[in-house]
Amino acid sequence: MDEIFNKLGYIDVQHLAPRIKAETLMGTGLMDTVCPPSSQFAAYNKISARKHVKVYPDFAHEGLPGFNDTAMEFLLNI
Repeated sequence: MDEIFNKLGYIDVQHLAPRIKAETLMGTGLMDTVCPPSSQFAAYNKISARKHVKVYPDFAHEGLPGFNDTAMEFLLNI
């Protein structure tokens, strides 16, 4: 797997985000150092489909409290 990654180099998902056509829900922890909020919002801003973001100011790259319920409600309503 490392060999594949080394051949591909860095891939920024913001360049793929315009391809998203489905309604989207995203959860973002503002303290995330693994996937920094700036890169998450760069991708989010390029999604042209209907979209929603739930921001967690005090959380990082971890389970976000209540987000599983939020995601389930989102899926039941689309």
